[in-house]
Amino acid sequence: MDIASAYYLGVTILLFLIFAAIVARTYSRKRRVSGEQAKYRMMDDEVDDKTTAKEDKHVRRQ
Repeated sequence: MDIASAYYLGVTILLFLIFAAIVARTYSRKRRVSGEQAKYRMMDDEVDDKTTAKEDKHVRRQ
């Protein structure tokens, strides 16, 4: 194995480890609550938008 192949393999493994760390951090139990809060916040905003859209004069017609 020459130097270029070793470098390529090292970079590939490093990127995979960074990706695995991001996935592990995203789906860890500690962060589950904060992730769920954002989802429900977006859903609450959507409900508010639907109620105000009926009153808005610039609503796109279907």
